[in-house]
Order: sequence, then C-alpha cells, then structure tokens
Amino acid sequence: MLEVQLTTKDLRTTMTLNFEAEQPVVGLKRQQALIKAVLGASSADETRWLEWKSRLDVSKAEGAFAVSKAILGFANRMPDVAGQWVEGHAYLLVGVEEEAVHGVTTHDVEKVDAWLGRYIGDFDRYQFTYVPFDNGEGTRHVMLVDVFPPRWGDPLHTLRKEYQSFYPGTVFHRYAGKTQPARPAEIEALTGRARRASQRIDVTVDPADATVAVVSHLEGVREQVLDVLREDLLGQLEAPPFRPPFGASLIGLCGTPDHRSPEEFRDEVGEYLRDFGAAMLQALAQEVGVVGTPLRLKLTNPGETFLAKVEVIVSFTDSVQAHLLDGDQEVDWPTRPATYGALQPYAFPSMIPSMRHFPYTPQTVHYPEIEHEEGHTILRYPPVDLRPNETVPLDPIALYSTREAPEPVVGQWRATATNVSGNIRRSVSIPAQKLDIDFRVPREANLS
Repeated sequence: MLEVQLTTKDLRTTMTLNFEAEQPVVGLKRQQALIKAVLGASSADETRWLEWKSRLDVSKAEGAFAVSKAILGFANRMPDVAGQWVEGHAYLLVGVEEEAVHGVTTHDVEKVDAWLGRYIGDFDRYQFTYVPFDNGEGTRHVMLVDVFPPRWGDPLHTLRKEYQSFYPGTVFHRYAGKTQPARPAEIEALTGRARRASQRIDVTVDPADATVAVVSHLEGVREQVLDVLREDLLGQLEAPPFRPPFGASLIGLCGTPDHRSPEEFRDEVGEYLRDFGAAMLQALAQEVGVVGTPLRLKLTNPGETFLAKVEVIVSFTDSVQAHLLDGDQEVDWPTRPATYGALQPYAFPSMIPSMRHFPYTPQTVHYPEIEHEEGHTILRYPPVDLRPNETVPLDPIALYSTREAPEPVVGQWRATATNVSGNIRRSVSIPAQKLDIDFRVPREANLS
C-alpha cells in the first residue's frame, strides 16, 4: 500500500492509493488493477511514478506534448529515487481520472511514436499499450505508457520542439504529483547522473578452490526412494478398515477414529513426499559440503570507487544443481503420515501458553536465491556494498551433478552496482570432482 504525504499552508493530510507499488505493472490483470486504483483515488494521489490524464488525443499537438512532457519528466528522475517504487518504472494513464473512465482513440504504434518523437527526439526507453477496461458503461481503452527505469550514466533528456512557452532544451523533472521544469538542484543532480557514464563497475569474482561434485552413481536414487514411499503409503488405501478387537466401546480409550477421506490422505502423502524429496537434496548437499569443496565466492573491488549494492549472479547449465549450505541447520526430515484408517492418538491440550501472546517479529535473512529457468541453474546473491580495495566472502553453495559433468564445468557470472553504470560479465571455470557418497536416509526420516 502506497501512502503519499501532502502538505499545504493550511492542511496536512494523508491520502492512500490502493495499489501495491512493489512490482512493475505487467500483464492485463495488473494494468486493470492500476486503472481501478485511479478510479478510487484523488488527484492528490499522483506520485513520482504515476500520473493520469482524463482526456487527450496524441494525434493533436496538445495531446502529444502532454504525453511527451510526462515521459521526459519520468526519464529525468534519479535512479535511486525512482527505484523505491515499481522497480524504477513510471506510468502515465490517459483516458481515466477519479471516478470516471473516458477512454482514448487508439492509433497505430508507428504514428504515435512519430507524434511523440517531435518532442522527445530519439528517446526510446518507453512503451505504451491500450488497456481495455469496463467500468459498467461498456469497454473503453485506456492508454498506458510505461517509462523504463532511469540508469546511472543516462544523459539529461530535453524537449526537442517548442510548444507554447516551453522552448527546446527544457529539462522536465517529475516531482511528487507534478511534472515541471527542473530546478537548479535537480539539474545538478542529473548532471551528476550523466557523469557516471564514465564510472563503470569493476569487480572480480574468485571461486577459490571450488569443485562441482559428480555423484552420478546416485542418479535415480531419489526417485526410487520416493516411488517406494509413495507405493507403501498409498497402498494403505487398499487395506481393510481398522476394527478394534474388543468392540467399538473401547475406541475412546485408545484414541480417536481416522476422519481423513481418501483424497485428504492422498494430499497429505503428496505434501510429505515433496518435503521428503527436498530433505534428501538438503542431506546430499550437506554431504557434498563435508567431503567436497563447495563454492565460496570472493567478491573484490580492486578500484578506488565505492560500489553500492553490488549484485552477483552466477549461472550454470541445469546439469549442475546447487544448494545453500548452512552448517547450523539440521536436515528437516518430515513426519510420516499416520497410518490410514488406524486410530489416531489423543491430542491433549498443551500446558504451554500460546505463542500468539508473545509478540515476535522474525528477522529477515537474505540468503542467495537459487532458481532454475530456461535450462540453467541461477545463483542470485544478495547485494553488498564494497569499499575501495575491499574483499567480501559470499555465502557457500554446494554444487553437484548426478550426471557425468565435463571437465571443467564452465559457467558465467555477472555483476552490477546501483551507483555506477554498466555491468561486468566473465566466464567461470570450476573443476569437476567425482565423489563416492554413501547416501543413507537416517531412521528419524521415518522411511519405514
């Protein structure tokens, strides 16, 4: 929820735009949600990342200039300020205002780009679409212009064609709720933004003595174990129902009847198998961390420039699996579902006071994110600040492959920083190491 604080000479109030402004506005559903939020807002809710116009026709000079002015204002924001909302994007809606959807006339993209180009020149870091929206009065189209996040090193974007009292070279800037010619302070800041084009990121990433553990003898073991568990558990659905040997009157002394339906039991088994499979991977990674050589990257700033929020992303082909290593964390083996149809033990009331009476806010732990996309394993490390000539170690990761891996395994890393321009990309070569791991599931895993 975004809250915008407004100040006038006689009034201080808080207005609220009912829209989650953490992620970019992507997809029809979210685009329509933004339009709906504007319908329920007030004109005071326009922000540094959002502006709307009730009626404009971009085929006319007045409409083309108004849209161009908004685009230039959004483009002339500072990256660190813009990044506080919707990941730096900014949006202009045309054809909607508070409590009313007017819609716009739709035009071909080529024509609209030409009309806007008279005022914004060759600036092309924007795109627009027409969003269909029905507010109960028939479907109308709202023009949504997405201005991409400003970057360090971007030049000042100026007006290219005169319009009324605005001359070519005018620098528009987006302030809270309005777009207007930039003041000296903003001109100076934008000049500093442009200077950073010559300041490019320069870091090194050292994988030290890391290896990719090749455990090809374990290919299929995880699936085999899960198949055995699945067959054993779901086989309980075929067993005859439980009958107490001494009559139903004694059931209450032994426990309570099983009230789970077959579908509920299948869902419970599915959840158990997912958790069990994840625990097996965690156990394998910990074993690799003990007998192998995990990836412990060292990130170094060799220059004299402070680097803010340096983010490192490493990618390998999907033949390489990765798992975060946490030496203090035990493998979280899930509890096996209770036998289907058997009496369930009593759940006696706990004598321990409910934890909800004790306010507790868990701390946020920023671990590397491990993702799998388009045939690659992606390691995304949390951003860190680097002082000049500083080296920081990144969290250890176990790398392994259940398939035969090439020698060596070649991946790629890239790094970016928020206060300098560009990114740096390099390949990384890591030797493969065959490991003979005796993978055993402990008793507490409730395998049988």
